Amino acid sequence: MSRFLIPLSEYNRIYQVTHGVSQTFGGAEKGCIFFACCGALILNKHYKIKASAVAGAFALCVNDTPEVAFFGENQGGRIVVSLKGFHMWVQTETHLIDFMAPIFPESFVDQKLSVPRKMLQRSMSSEASSLDAVNTPGDFYTIPDLELTNVLLDKFLDRPAMRDLLNIVDTWHGARRKPQLPSITMGDSAGDTHRLTLPRTTACGSW
Repeated sequence: MSRFLIPLSEYNRIYQVTHGVSQTFGGAEKGCIFFACCGALILNKHYKIKASAVAGAFALCVNDTPEVAFFGENQGGRIVVSLKGFHMWVQTETHLIDFMAPIFPESFVDQKLSVPRKMLQRSMSSEASSLDAVNTPGDFYTIPDLELTNVLLDKFLDRPAMRDLLNIVDTWHGARRKPQLPSITMGDSAGDTHRLTLPRTTACGSW
């Protein structure tokens, strides 16, 4: 099995157009649902890779200390998944891919974690056996929640504005073999014009 389904350059392309749209309309650092939905859409449509957005708790060892970046809710020492504590990533038949990973440094700034700006694309077979086993940089552990996934996706996709933004990401990404446009201009229903530009940040290396 290949280590990666898509190369770093193409991972960054998906990340950048998604972040470029998200940062224009606010909340990029909190937009795991948006990143996951955009990533799954592009993988399915442009790569013919069967991919789905999955919600749940998520842990990733981010440095040699070791420190663990964790998405979830701590209830008396027990980690649970809830509407207040969750993450969403992309899952294929063989891999977990998180297109939000390049902005983990911003996502965890309040927790003072030292998080490198890297690509997160890992084989599911390499997942740690338990949360206690997440102790080397790149180790990860997931607690998927199908019920929460369905609730979150239904709510997200029921909003016409979110569907419009997904279409913008898809259009801006364009065909895989064509050069990436550094910016696009779009109009909204109120008659306002927005200029969207690619973020300067990219993933350097991989977990």
